[in-house]
Amino acid sequence: TRRSSDLSSGINAEYGGPFTIRAGQSIPVQFKNVFPAPTTFLLSVDNPLFAVKQSELIRAKKTINIMVTYNGSPSGQSLPAQTGKLTITNPKNSAGQTVHWVFYLKGVSEKH
Repeated sequence: TRRSSDLSSGINAEYGGPFTIRAGQSIPVQFKNVFPAPTTFLLSVDNPLFAVKQSELIRAKKTINIMVTYNGSPSGQSLPAQTGKLTITNPKNSAGQTVHWVFYLKGVSEKH
């Protein structure tokens, strides 16, 4: 499993993955709040076959597991591998900057 690296300054995105998830299952993606205060992060996925909660409050300098689910085909049919991105965003800081962390996802059916 790959982990995101710590981001000490700047607004460049950090990338991780790909994280492979089997249909109907969830995996943990480790994420660390690098900020010196508790922060609410916004979570989103760009493919509707993946699911994640909308936000997470993380204590300062703490690492948590964010659970990502791959639902697979709604009809239960085998699909080719699906890709997506989990994006984690912090609120704007005092300078109006936002940092994005991107984790690449790969959903596979049980037969792959």
